[in-house]
Amino acid sequence: MSPRYAVADTCFVIDWSYYRRRDVLFEVFSRVLVPETVLREVEDEKTIVWLSKKLASGDMVLFTPLSEDLRKAERLALLVASKPHLRNIELPEAVCLVVGKRMEAVVLTENRGAWLAASTLDELLGVEVWRALEVLAEALKKGLIKASSREDVVAVFNEYSRDTRHVFPTRDLEETVREVVACLVGRR
Repeated sequence: MSPRYAVADTCFVIDWSYYRRRDVLFEVFSRVLVPETVLREVEDEKTIVWLSKKLASGDMVLFTPLSEDLRKAERLALLVASKPHLRNIELPEAVCLVVGKRMEAVVLTENRGAWLAASTLDELLGVEVWRALEVLAEALKKGLIKASSREDVVAVFNEYSRDTRHVFPTRDLEETVREVVACLVGRR
């Protein structure tokens, strides 16, 4: 299997730094790229300490976006702002989307605007956007986080919510729990 890369934005990195099983992220992805624009936004001490350790270990890689990436990201943010049916995205999220497309990397974000842009704009065709919900689901399906029942699966998502104070959309959570449980049942 070829290495799987991800590009993480600020909201994802901050939330994830508070999760007790945060290192599972590096079992799902071989490298997590962090644009400098994201690093500049982080002010939380716990997140900075975690990022520093992961950058030093090589699990995360800090990078400077190419000039062309920045130009495309600026155009993308303006394009999104011009579409009334989309939610605005800021430059760091736009950079993640542009780099995700160029590198065929999964974009990690909790920003609904980035998810909507990736799912509706031709310019972002093929870009995969994952929230913590999808990362946890993948870790559960691969057995990186052990679960043997629906209750175990729900407990993992609840644990993340308690640790990070992140609330998953009810419908998305229910659908994801069903999907993970079906995968676990299929493995037996």
